[in-house]
Amino acid sequence: MPPVLRLPRQHFWLLCVVLFVAADSLGRVALAVMASGNGTAIFPNGMAVFPLGLINDAAIAMVLALPFLLGLHVLARFWRTRPGAVLAHLIFYALLMVPVLTQIAGVIFWNEFDSRFNSIAVNYLIFPREVLGVIRESFDTKVMIGIPIMAGVLYVALVGNFKRALAAPLEPSETKRIVPWAIGALVIAGAITWVGPLRVSANRELSELSASSAERFLAAALTNDQAYDGLYPGMDEAKAITLARAQVAQDNTQFLDAADVRSLRRSVTASAPERKLNVVLVLEESFGSVYVNGTDNKGGEIISPNLDRLAAEGLVFTNIYATGNRTVNALEAIFTSFPPLPGISTARRAGSAGMNSLPATLKTHGYNTAFLYGGRKAFDNMGTFWSGIGFENVWDQNDIKRADFSTIWGVADEYLFDEAIVRGDELSAAGKPFFLSMLTVSNHRPYTYPTGRISRDPNEKYRYNAAAYADWAFGQFIENAKSKPWFKDTIFVFIGDHGPRVFGAAKVPVPSFRVPLLIYAPGVIAPERNDVVGSSMDVAPTLMGLLSITYDSPFFGLDLRRVAPDHGRVVMQHNFSIANGNGSDVAIIAPGNNVYGYTMTPGPFELTPSDAPKADLLDRVIATTQTAHRMFYARQYHQKP
Repeated sequence: MPPVLRLPRQHFWLLCVVLFVAADSLGRVALAVMASGNGTAIFPNGMAVFPLGLINDAAIAMVLALPFLLGLHVLARFWRTRPGAVLAHLIFYALLMVPVLTQIAGVIFWNEFDSRFNSIAVNYLIFPREVLGVIRESFDTKVMIGIPIMAGVLYVALVGNFKRALAAPLEPSETKRIVPWAIGALVIAGAITWVGPLRVSANRELSELSASSAERFLAAALTNDQAYDGLYPGMDEAKAITLARAQVAQDNTQFLDAADVRSLRRSVTASAPERKLNVVLVLEESFGSVYVNGTDNKGGEIISPNLDRLAAEGLVFTNIYATGNRTVNALEAIFTSFPPLPGISTARRAGSAGMNSLPATLKTHGYNTAFLYGGRKAFDNMGTFWSGIGFENVWDQNDIKRADFSTIWGVADEYLFDEAIVRGDELSAAGKPFFLSMLTVSNHRPYTYPTGRISRDPNEKYRYNAAAYADWAFGQFIENAKSKPWFKDTIFVFIGDHGPRVFGAAKVPVPSFRVPLLIYAPGVIAPERNDVVGSSMDVAPTLMGLLSITYDSPFFGLDLRRVAPDHGRVVMQHNFSIANGNGSDVAIIAPGNNVYGYTMTPGPFELTPSDAPKADLLDRVIATTQTAHRMFYARQYHQKP
């Protein structure tokens, strides 16, 4: 070790770096055990995650610790004063809690998302009320007492070295002698951390394990609103527009702008007289197809008897895929029929107000539009987004008159649905057709609900129990609605916003994005089971087709009833990767102009890596994402003033 690094200040600093790396390494072992228990082959094939992870941890530790080293030198005289020493010890103890808290939070996050910290973690921290509430309601909070205790143990072990570092006077030229080492460490560590942390393979879960939680969190925080041009594969704009149009053209559409104009605006002609039917859309929190007995539920538990019963009388789509694993992705896809962009949903981006949308389109055809949410509309910018895209009324849990049970996320589903019946009566009395949308919250951690509704015990806080309650509540809602005069003139839509959790090794784990889509209107829409592969952004065009409305729109979605069985497609995003699939193959684009190919089988089946993506699919995902990104920021997807 160079002499300058043996001095008390530098020796203590290196000790802290080693502590950080050791904590991350222990956390990696814990996550590896969890991943292995879920079927990821780590031992022995994925053992490289540990040495590569060690390098990644050391790199981010150096980057984060260099300001600490600078502070030890620049404020050396202050730390030797009594007030300085007291402050230093308080800061040191607080900093020791960070690696402890990070590892515990990392395990909790992995358990929910099979991932290191990502943009979900960043967005959740914007709303600490919900995050802390979920932790309090989901876990034994006595465990959290261990954080200050463990930090105290570390403090006692290190305090001697810390005191020597604070008390040591600066030696002649000490600061100058440490500068070359600090710059060298920063260059090497920065290159590893920011240019590209070392990865094991294209296997998503192994890559997540080899990464550092701190690096992933910082990367997500700094690149949430991701750029496209230059970071992802691109193509000539004229070709991109042609390909994007080809993906949305159907037998009843005609494009309205010249071929060289960046636009998907087209006239969609109905094939029957317009039907002034009400639309009630239920967006069910985390209700993936894995819960549906007739599709992906292979676990033997009966979760969705009510949905199954209603599906026998309705139009059910069995191969629908959400565009992301956040609720805001579903809001973007379902209500604006817009594809996912790298990073955050447009529902959270500045400039979403005025986007073409389902509520705005229905409003031009004489509909009253309203949104009813079981939680707080301030969360994730949702209330602002709903108002900005054309919902005239936006109600949240504060507007729900009766709510005898709630969690940190909001009211139990049954009380949301009771309020929806009241709102339906009021909207119907206005004498105009109405579009009422709802977002539920019960099927979400902490997975609790009122007792006595179903045979399952809510105190178990079990994911499948909450899904069974959500199914029961929706079934009760339909039964209550049947007593209303507006029922016979209403189309009910049930769709999951995303699957319950992300799993699988693929860059975009497509199977975990599967959601049910049921359209229920007995006597109006004939029962049918449709197996076409589709996306949640196809909901708006499909509904407009069922209403037989002729309209103009730039929607990226399709009327699923007009899609040939072998011409369906999926479009989705995971973190900063975008996928486009056709039911048999998937092409994925990722930052750094990287591309990946897989084969797929519709259903709860993992993707199989292929040597290269299919050329036509790769062109499709590039054309769609490039065109959508440019349209959004040029406000070319927005309603005309």
